[in-house]
Amino acid sequence: MDDYGVLLGVVAVFSVVHSLFGVGLLVFGTPTLLALGFPFEVAVANLLPPSFAISALQSFQGRRHVGRLGARILAWCVPGIVLGMFLVVGGHWVVDVKGVVAAALLFSAAARFSKRIEAWLGSLLERVTPLYLAGMGFVHGLSNMGGGFLTIYVGTLYREKDAIRANIAFGYLIFVAAQLAVLGWLRPDVFDLGTLAASALALGVYLSVGQFLYLRSSRALYQHAITVLMASYGIVLLAQAVG
Repeated sequence: MDDYGVLLGVVAVFSVVHSLFGVGLLVFGTPTLLALGFPFEVAVANLLPPSFAISALQSFQGRRHVGRLGARILAWCVPGIVLGMFLVVGGHWVVDVKGVVAAALLFSAAARFSKRIEAWLGSLLERVTPLYLAGMGFVHGLSNMGGGFLTIYVGTLYREKDAIRANIAFGYLIFVAAQLAVLGWLRPDVFDLGTLAASALALGVYLSVGQFLYLRSSRALYQHAITVLMASYGIVLLAQAVG
């Protein structure tokens, strides 16, 4: 299989995850493509448009569940995303934040088994919301891994699966729009017809497989799946960080 076939395979697999949780293409796809030898700019150029396409559709479908998160992300996350993207794409910074993201995800997954710890985490995040969101944006701009922190934050605000996915998707939509603007300005050459094909593939997976699975998952199963997602991703990142 050629490189483009591998890339489309990665997009297809993680489009299923993204369809279920509102996050997945960037969170899992970026480290996967980097591990396979794709340059960062090429990886994000072929993951951002598919992520934008699915997130836009999810945000529209779940628009009645979206709260004030969008305004908070615009105010606190977007500046950090833009700065991080400029440093990586324009300044060629290489920053490894896997260990930090892994620790946060594993702690959050463990907290979901304890109502007391989960309540404490929600209270803590409410008190430091601006700082948390600013850091989340900067981490995402540097590494594409802010989705883990977004999942943690939304998970402390909502319990219903429709509200969780809709707000994660809307937050991600803003993330990706900011990244596309910066990447399009600094490296317009990395976009081609292949990115359109990847977007079409992602939408096809969402409409044919992802949405089917999502609609058939119960609230309890979805909550367990979110916890497993956090823990699994945290373990993978931790293994990469110490490996």
